[in-house]
Amino acid sequence: MGINEKRVAHIFSHFVGPENSFFRDLCRGNVLTHENTHFREKKVRSKMGALLVKKTKKTKVLFISYEYTFGTFSGNGVLAASTVRGFLNDDSSDFDDDDDDAMTTEILVVCARPTELEEELRMEKEDEEEDKGVLSVPVPKSKWGRLDKTCAHEEFATNVSEKQLEAIVKFRADVVLGVDWSSLEVYERIRKRYQEEEEDGFSPPPPPLTYLNYRVFTLHDESHRALEQRMITASTHVICLCINDAKFLRDAFVGGDDGKEMVVAVVLHPPLREDVLRDAKNALAREKPSLVTSTTGAKKKRNALTCVVRLSKEKEPERFVELVEELAKRDAFGDTLVPILVAPATSEFAEGLKKRFREATKNIPNASELCIESFLNATQLGEIYSRTKLNVHPCRKDAYGMTVIEAAAFGAPSLVCSGGKVGSSELLMENQGVFSFDYENKSVEALADFITNIDENRLEEVAKIGRERALAYDETEYARLISKGMMIPKERGVETIRELAESYANALIAFSLDYESRESVTIMTRSRGKDDDGDDVNIISSSSAKTIELEGWIITADNPHSMNTGIGANAIAKKALEHELLDAFPRVQLGRSLTSEYDSDDPDEMKWIECGYFVPFIGYKTEESKMSVEQRVLEIGRNFGQNAVYFISRTSGEKAFKVTVVPCCANMDALRSTVEMVPRKIPSIRRQVVLDY
Repeated sequence: MGINEKRVAHIFSHFVGPENSFFRDLCRGNVLTHENTHFREKKVRSKMGALLVKKTKKTKVLFISYEYTFGTFSGNGVLAASTVRGFLNDDSSDFDDDDDDAMTTEILVVCARPTELEEELRMEKEDEEEDKGVLSVPVPKSKWGRLDKTCAHEEFATNVSEKQLEAIVKFRADVVLGVDWSSLEVYERIRKRYQEEEEDGFSPPPPPLTYLNYRVFTLHDESHRALEQRMITASTHVICLCINDAKFLRDAFVGGDDGKEMVVAVVLHPPLREDVLRDAKNALAREKPSLVTSTTGAKKKRNALTCVVRLSKEKEPERFVELVEELAKRDAFGDTLVPILVAPATSEFAEGLKKRFREATKNIPNASELCIESFLNATQLGEIYSRTKLNVHPCRKDAYGMTVIEAAAFGAPSLVCSGGKVGSSELLMENQGVFSFDYENKSVEALADFITNIDENRLEEVAKIGRERALAYDETEYARLISKGMMIPKERGVETIRELAESYANALIAFSLDYESRESVTIMTRSRGKDDDGDDVNIISSSSAKTIELEGWIITADNPHSMNTGIGANAIAKKALEHELLDAFPRVQLGRSLTSEYDSDDPDEMKWIECGYFVPFIGYKTEESKMSVEQRVLEIGRNFGQNAVYFISRTSGEKAFKVTVVPCCANMDALRSTVEMVPRKIPSIRRQVVLDY
């Protein structure tokens, strides 16, 4: 339930959910900020009349990341730099164009730097960087290139100098963003320094920690569990890259100081980095005149089969090498298909794979150019992707897989493992930016068959959709979502919960039993114990509607965790929700649903709108089967970041529906309520909007 700041007709013309406000607390002017806040809060009216909190000053963010811009070796460093740039580039207001004030961010970065420098040189480096907003901490070069527990995380904390600690405390951050568990020990040193100064009656409390989970290490190595649990316990909020990671964190860890809370992680997909986005847009602009024909009348062709992942065991690059070996046996390479392996890693594992790749491709013209061992910048990557027919992402699981999005931005679709365990496939779904293949259960021979038989027209169609989606989300938008996410109070106040519960209970609900139908739609609101002077009507046209027992669930994927995820993101999430529901309930015909704010005193006003699905169930064989369905629906709701879902029922002969708000998470149980709703005759303009959704 978010504030809809777009015109309702515009929203429904896109047949997706609204671009709504970020957090419900924020929408209602009840945001809690850190005691040392740099924000001045002011309640203002949005275009649709909703109360928003307007931020009119600068907020200060301390950003801690082991890997940043010094010797970048993984996607962590790339995403860390993207996040910081997003904050620094966000100089626009979230409010009306005529607003005078805008929210800006000042950011101080603390990161590791591999070094063999002498102490005095290090101190000079500190002086130089402090003015640039970056404090680098020297760590042994011998431990660089790793992010797991064998990295120099202990040195990262202990080598923060007294001068750097002094600068950090003086900065007076409002919030700390810590990337992965390796940032915790640095944060603990900072927190200790704050506490020491607080005892002297000088310093405010240390700023709260938000956990930016770029990678769930426990997924691959159980020995990291204690490290990640400590990070979760110390954090007020958790932000991760994909639904699978959020689900794992919820199921595998506990939150709260007492270890009794469910871990609720906000999912924010990472953006294209600035230079890749710029080059991709330029590439698209250059291609437009030749998408149909070139000056010679020939259609533009791509011929590269690429793999651009880190050559480490968890990325499973051997699958691509095995594929290349199989295709080479079939003599499949030539003018229309050329393999390219981007392989800058130098480990023993990586060198072994590169040797196999070179052997398999030795008879291809210009074979020495096919294994690229240097670290490529955005422009060089763009040149590779612009030649790519299909990018192979070889691992079965991946927190995200940013190269899938980067390839899509340049018009190259990717092949990913089926099953939805690659995070980027939440943004680029099957046939909508990526192809999927069952790496788990199918052979390399079957994979080679898939590659050689793929339809060229289908490749182009999937690439076009993926490109549009990849280019629609940038670093600045990502930073805005994080910025707002940091402002969710960890413990929601009673008044906020009460207001949220009232919004659920007093909503207008519309649903249909047939997803395609625009006619058989029931529109209902809370009855308040009486009819509205004869205005209540049964919108369902079937005369049998009053004689059947009807029950089912209403669920949406819009605005996970109450975030302003926007029209495009909501549309993608809605499609993913449809796949999830059809997989969970294959014999059920989904209907459509819409929920909206309803005020009988101002029935034309629609402050928030969310579209979703009606999952009908008519009777259950046993109470156990009914509970099983309920648990599955609630799990899906949690996975899509929903606070609650609706369960509606009506018994034979009754006009009113019993509507129950069912919380998806135990810590939101105060949202639970059961009310009576009756079909309504609402104003014709609003009714048409609802029917057209």
